[in-house]
Formats: sequence, C-alpha cells, structure tokens
Amino acid sequence: MKKRKDAIIIKTSVRDIYIPKRLLHTTVDKDLELEGTLPDFCPDISRLIRVDCIPYIDSSDVNGDKCLVTGKVVCSILYETDYKNKIKSAVFAKDFSHSFEVQNQNCITPISEAKIRCSHISCKMLSPRKFIIKPRMQLDLDVYCNSIFKTADTQSGDNTFFKTKEITFEKKLPAYTEEFSFDEENSLLSSEKPIGDIVFGTIRLQPPQVTISGNDAHVKTNAVIKVLYEEENSDNELVMATKIIPISMTLSNLDVNESGKINVVLTVTDEKISSELDAYGENRIIKADFTVRAKADMSEKVSEVVATDLFSTDYINKTESTTVALPMLAADLERNFAIDTVVNPERQFTFPLFDIDTTINDVKAELVEGGINLSGEYTTSILGLTADGYESVDTSGTFNEFVSLDLPENVTNVEVNLLPFDNNTTLLPDGNIALRIMVNARIKAYAEDQQTFISNILSQDPIVKDKETYAVIYYYPSKKDNLWNIAKKYYVNPTIIKNANPNAFDEQDQLKTGTRMVLIKK
Repeated sequence: MKKRKDAIIIKTSVRDIYIPKRLLHTTVDKDLELEGTLPDFCPDISRLIRVDCIPYIDSSDVNGDKCLVTGKVVCSILYETDYKNKIKSAVFAKDFSHSFEVQNQNCITPISEAKIRCSHISCKMLSPRKFIIKPRMQLDLDVYCNSIFKTADTQSGDNTFFKTKEITFEKKLPAYTEEFSFDEENSLLSSEKPIGDIVFGTIRLQPPQVTISGNDAHVKTNAVIKVLYEEENSDNELVMATKIIPISMTLSNLDVNESGKINVVLTVTDEKISSELDAYGENRIIKADFTVRAKADMSEKVSEVVATDLFSTDYINKTESTTVALPMLAADLERNFAIDTVVNPERQFTFPLFDIDTTINDVKAELVEGGINLSGEYTTSILGLTADGYESVDTSGTFNEFVSLDLPENVTNVEVNLLPFDNNTTLLPDGNIALRIMVNARIKAYAEDQQTFISNILSQDPIVKDKETYAVIYYYPSKKDNLWNIAKKYYVNPTIIKNANPNAFDEQDQLKTGTRMVLIKK
C-alpha cells in the first residue's frame, strides 16, 4: 500500500488595510500683484473710492511629493471720474498658483482640500488710467491619504482561531465638482427708479442647505444680487437695488449616501448683470447671468474586522501588534451668530447706505470646557454718500464667540469655516453707525480612537503532539478565565468547548457565576 501523504496545512497570513490620516495642515500668505489699465471705454480716475478682491480655488492636485493649488483672484475698483464726477467701476482678474511640499510615503489616494480668502488689499495709482493692486491671500491646505497597515487575515490559516473586533473610522472621499449656469430676471419695485447706467453689480450666495437622497445631493441657496446704478435721466443720482433669488441644483451619482457626510461649497465663478426693458418700455428689469461652481467634500464611515489575538491547534504563533489612531467625526454642525460693533466714520453718511461687505480672517477654534471658543478678525467696508461725495469706509475689529457643545475627551482637531451672510445697520443720533454682522459657522470636530491589533506574524512553529495527551480534560477555572483564554491555553476550538459546556458561559463568553468546572474535549 502507498503511504498517505500528510495533508498540507495552510498557515495564517496577513493582509493590508487602509486607514486615513492627515498628511498636511498648513496656512500660507500669498502676495499677488495685479497691474491694471482702464479699458478704453472707461473715463479717467480722479478719485479712488473702493477696491475689492475676491479669490477662489480652481483646483488642488497632489502629484508625487507636491500639491499644486491653482485659482483666480477677481479685483474690482470703484472710482470717481474726471467727467462730471460720475461714479464708475472696472473689473480685473489674475490667475495664481502655489506649490506645497507633501510627505506622502506609505500612502495612497491622497485627497487635498484648499480654501482661500483675502486678508489685505492695497492699491497704488500710477496715472489716471494705470494702477497696481496688491492683494494678500491666506491659503489653507489640508492633505489626507490612506496609510497602509498590516493585520492578520482572519480568513486564513487552517485550524486557526481569532479574537476579533470591529474598528470604524472616517474616510475622506474624492471631491466632486460641477458647474451650474443661471439666467435670472427680476423687476424693480414700483418705488425704485428706472435704471440708467449700471455702476457695478455683485452676486453673493448665502449658506446652502443640503439634503441627501440616495446618491444625489440636493442643494438650495439664495443668490443675493446687488446692483448700484445711476437713476435714469438723473444727474449722478445713485440707487442700490437688492434682489434675493432662490436657486437650486442637484449633484448626481455621488460616492456618498445618506449614511455619509457631505459639505458643499458654492462659488460664483462668472457673473454678468445688465438691465432690460419691461413691458412698458422702461429699464426696470435686472438680468443676472452667472455660473456657480459646487464642490462637494465627502466622507464615509468605514469598518474593518481586525484580530487582537489568535491561536492554532497546529502551530504556536508569535505575533506583534500595533496601535493606530483612527479618525472619527465627533461633531458636524452649523451655528449662526452676530458680531455687534459701532462704526465712527470721519464724515457722516446719509442713509440708506449703498453696500456693506465683510471679510473674516485669522480664525481660531479653541477647545474649552463645555464647547468651542471661536475668535478672529473682521473687516467691513461701508459704501455710502457723505457731504463730500460717495465714500467707502473700512472698519476692523476682533470677535469672540462661544459655541456650547458636548464633545468627547479625545477630540484632537476642530475645523471651522465662517461665512458672513448678512449685515444690518442703524444710524445713531450721534452720527455713528450701529453695525450687526451675521455669520454662519460650519464646525467639524474630529476625535482619535486608539485601537490595537495584530500587525505581523513573526513565526509559526509546529506544535509537538504528545501521544499520551488526554482526550478529555476537567478544568477548574479561576474568576479571571473566559472562553478565549481557556481555548487558547489548550489549543482547542472555542466552539467545541462552548458546546460541551452550554451553561458555563454568558453571551460575552465570560464564565457565569458559580461555574466550578469546564469540560474540555480535544
């Protein structure tokens, strides 16, 4: 007879799992210089009134050990001309880019998130038609990636048993961007004068409301359209008209669903405001053509089953473990708050004011007892009419706002995005202006969950089988014993021990009170 060959026993192996981490979190100041010349159709500048700069991000891509951020800054000037002291405006744009160093060893699928805001503007006149605008931008960049870790493959190994647990963490998904075009018309109120020449127009979007249905994100917001124009057949009489138009858009077939998280950032990348005749032949219709870029930053909760201990009936396994910090979203919320201040202009304004625009910079979020403390700086530009003509006054200050929030102790990072979305003004008896700035705060708090699991199997030595080994063992446990410890001690399948002792262990495989003996069948 042929001798039966020993069966090949498959040993336990390891597999890769991918756990996200933040590679880079940085803020840099980006100084730009834009040298502009008025178009031929614009009259010369006799007095500069106001300069605005609005930056936005076009892309942020990681390639190797670099992350390249590109974007555009749109600058506008409002000025008094040398022709009848009329008020005019002009718009100029400049592309920019900035490269960041990224250390991404042992990482795959990096994801970058960039934000930008204007913190300072200066303008130098070179001639009545030439000037240099110097905006300073604050550019924030976060880069996330998936780090590769090893863990025991719980589906491998003959006659091998694993003590497992499920770990969960927050994983960033690639961002999705889509552009939407809008063509909106809105009539002036009967009390508003017909439009002559448009001086300037702006379109701002209020904080969006996002709902998830399946794999689609439905986004609703309001477009606030402001038009400063010269009243028809008047001598430089300016009127500011404000129209609020609800708009909506749908981002379809996203990687995220109702169980995931999504944050949509809206940016107006192109705008054109004009006037049209109404049914009576008067310039009383404001027409706004604009493009909105919707960028969806998404994340999902991921679960992995890992082994914290193992044993085999055939091998003695020597293992090593690793401890990792798993990122978890501990809080994701929105809050609105107000910044109240009093502006003391050098010359008193005539009410109503034409335009108020606020920017917020140097935002800090500090974890304190009972919540988060938000602080930063704001700059508000107020445009209006004084006894000396049309003027714009800037006022700056600091703010401090406490947000009550119940957070776990292991919170390690707080992300805050502040968006001023409304302003209210009141003329005080002394000529000062009471100003209230409404701010929308989007707050995300991340915690780290420390988890330990087997990361490597160093050796697997065969167990020497003793021919005299008893087939049945009567074991007298201690109070600290549980099913896993007993099974590992005798290299026995835990299920066999549990079946042989149906009344010895509870649902958590702990010994029930009063258990004095465990029967072990090998």
